[in-house]
Amino acid sequence: MDVRREKSLGLVGSILLIVGGFLGVIPYVGAFLGTTSLIGQVLILIALKGLGDKLGDDRPFRYYLYSVVIAIGLTAVSIVLILVGVLSAPGFVDHPEGLNAIGIGMIGAALLLIIAGAIIGIYFTIKAWRATYEITHVEEFKKTADFLMWGAITLIILVGVILLLVAAVYQILAFANMPEELNVRGDKEPEEVPVF
Repeated sequence: MDVRREKSLGLVGSILLIVGGFLGVIPYVGAFLGTTSLIGQVLILIALKGLGDKLGDDRPFRYYLYSVVIAIGLTAVSIVLILVGVLSAPGFVDHPEGLNAIGIGMIGAALLLIIAGAIIGIYFTIKAWRATYEITHVEEFKKTADFLMWGAITLIILVGVILLLVAAVYQILAFANMPEELNVRGDKEPEEVPVF
């Protein structure tokens, strides 16, 4: 099965994702690079959808889609909660002092949602790359999942940031090293005929 298109889309999407993700914190440039990351996510989704359709396994696309939807959905809800929390704090609007506790509670809930979204999103992303490894047999997809898992676990001690960067690099390498033709799931590799 010819997967050149999926390979190219996944490679470009992974590059856009790493550029947007790691440089998106720069003031004034972050909004543009955030859009770049979103475009990268869409390209990766299209690549995984194509791989799933051609190889008869939609798990990589499904898991990655869950990851993206959960991350975007919970981030949007968190932003709303933070805005409500900030606006209910004294000084922004004339409210009784009792609303200050509500504002703090809203901001706390938003932070918990962001953490929960990150954990659930990373979980589904790991499942997506492991499933991609199973259908493509490209070792770098498995390494992407492994480094992503260990990066998430060790993020609290800051070693995780480096491991997440390594995972992003392995994701690029995985698409770069993916063959242009793959066997459909269930097909066996051609057996070698013994020469006597």
